[in-house]
Parts: sequence; C-alpha cells; structure tokens
Amino acid sequence: MSPYGRISVCGSISGYNADVSDMPKATIIQGFVAFKQLSMQGFIVTRWADRWEEGIKQNLQWIKEGKLKYKETITDGFENTFNAFVDMLQGGNTGKAVVKV
Repeated sequence: MSPYGRISVCGSISGYNADVSDMPKATIIQGFVAFKQLSMQGFIVTRWADRWEEGIKQNLQWIKEGKLKYKETITDGFENTFNAFVDMLQGGNTGKAVVKV
C-alpha cells in the first residue's frame, strides 16, 4: 500500500459466531500499518442507504468498463440453499454467495 493509504472493512459474517481465540491476529501487520501511516475503517452498508441507487449505477458502470471485477460463489439448486447458507457462515464462499434456482 501507498503511504497514508485507506483500508475499508466490510463483511465479516463468517466470524460472527467464531471463537475469538481461534481468529487470525493482526499483529503481523501492525508495524506495516504504523510505518505506512495507514487508516482502517469498518463500515456497514446501511450507513449510505440514501445513496444506494447512486452506488448501484456507479458500480455497474465500472463493471462494464472493466474497472471493477467481482467474485461470487454460485450454488446450483434450491435444494442446496441450506448448505450454501452454512458455507457462507463458515467462510466457505468467495465474494457474494448466490443460489441459482
């Protein structure tokens, strides 16, 4: 990262019910964050609910232009919804979890 870089953090559902003693520790990056004088801020998407449509339009434009790439895990079949949900809670998906029916 560049000096004074900003890191946004959103989406930690796989850790909501985790045992905190088993979770990864960030001490390995502490020196790097301090040396580069980085800022890290968590957020929840509802903070900007009033700008939802603006965000959808901008993201769609960036996807079409190839400036924004996304990942998703697609599970086929409604009958696999429960397993897809459990996988999501356990961190078994990459990006958006989608069930294709």
